[in-house]
Amino acid sequence: MMRAGRKREQTATTARIALWYAFSNVFVKGLAFISTPVFTRLMTKAEFGYFSNFTSWEAILAVIVTLDFTASVARAKYDFDDRMDVYLSSILLASNFVTLACFVIVELNSAFFTDWFEMDIGYIRLMFLYVMFLPAFSYLQAKHRIYRKYRFFVAFAISSAILRTGTAVVLVIMMKDKLLGRTIGYVIPTTLMNLVLWAVIIWKGRKIDRECVAYASRISIPLIPHAISGIILGSSDRIMITKFIGAEANAMYTVAYQVSLLANLLWNSMNQAWAPSLYDNIHAGNRERVGRNARVYLGVFAGLIVGVLLLSPELMIVMGGFSKKYYEARFVMPPVVMGCVFQFVYGMYVNLEIYAKKTGIISIGTVSAALLNIGLNAVFIPRYGYIAAAYTTLVGYAAQFAFHYIIVKVTLPELGSLYSSKFIFGVLAVLFACSAAALPIYRSNAVRYPLVAVYVAGMAVFVYRNRGKVRKLLGMRRR
Repeated sequence: MMRAGRKREQTATTARIALWYAFSNVFVKGLAFISTPVFTRLMTKAEFGYFSNFTSWEAILAVIVTLDFTASVARAKYDFDDRMDVYLSSILLASNFVTLACFVIVELNSAFFTDWFEMDIGYIRLMFLYVMFLPAFSYLQAKHRIYRKYRFFVAFAISSAILRTGTAVVLVIMMKDKLLGRTIGYVIPTTLMNLVLWAVIIWKGRKIDRECVAYASRISIPLIPHAISGIILGSSDRIMITKFIGAEANAMYTVAYQVSLLANLLWNSMNQAWAPSLYDNIHAGNRERVGRNARVYLGVFAGLIVGVLLLSPELMIVMGGFSKKYYEARFVMPPVVMGCVFQFVYGMYVNLEIYAKKTGIISIGTVSAALLNIGLNAVFIPRYGYIAAAYTTLVGYAAQFAFHYIIVKVTLPELGSLYSSKFIFGVLAVLFACSAAALPIYRSNAVRYPLVAVYVAGMAVFVYRNRGKVRKLLGMRRR
């Protein structure tokens, strides 16, 4: 009885932590989603596009110039448990040294890098300032997560997002240079908060241990290609649109991309409930339950995606600041949303690879898909404009799914057979048909609005009839 009681307590604690981190993630991304209409209304298309270019490069730079040591923290718990404070200070100082070295290189070759990044040197300096102290947050968050201390960092992430967004809005309103105000509002508040965490880590560890740095390097550096490729796959289109066409075209594409974040939020939220349940059922040998739940899991997501497709024109108006200056970008939405669908299905197979500890395979697929995406962007964006980027990214994510599907089927046949390929490809075919139909439907609200009404009624009936399964997949249980 005592063991059962402890097990229930541990399970409840894990569920509570997962729920709060999910809430934090959804809140932070949701805040970015709902604040986009404010910035699209206050900033010009060019300013909005240049800021999108800034954040795209910042995400890539954050991996390269910090060596992405965050990936090593969870594993280090088992080898440096009694020296975790020293471990964190060691990898933080090491990553800071690499960041400073890269910054010096950029400063000495500023003409080259301003052209490469498509931004003035002042913005590049702000980017390095942001990246310098960002690891402090990532390392401490990883530490608190593995030691099951979640309250502080949930509150920190939420408060940081609120402060950053609020400051940016105020500065964009007050400053004549809207782009500079948006960038300062993005960089400075977060950097100041991360600077406090940086000081805490250094004060507690107070040294740099070469053994810790070597350990982190062995684990993290091989994963850098995967991390960079994943970012490139999601952001190279915006960077290349800016280079080949201009910032205004990037702004049009970015607003549509922001709308697609709604689909990504659905995916991330559902996966946090799905993945633990998947692993538990595989471990327990509940093969039939895995297959049955997978069909419901994918079916629910597909149903929600149809709603996003139907309502994309209205979402574009909202994200565009309740004006129609971004309205033409609605035709980007079907391929962008289908890219999210392939991310979702690809994630189902990645979960199987993670369970089987075949993580090295993941990097190969991500790098290949990113290279394919870059090549297609270079060919088609100059010829067909920013709309082409949506289709090239779709091809990249489809290739990524195909790679992992084949790898799992060939190397992990026992796990690969858990999912019904017939069902998965059937759902993909239906969603492809819906995406293709969405393009002409967007031109006629007289046709689309009745379809929206039918969709809402159909989803209400579906959710009611399957409320037990939906509740279980979302991690909601009756007491």
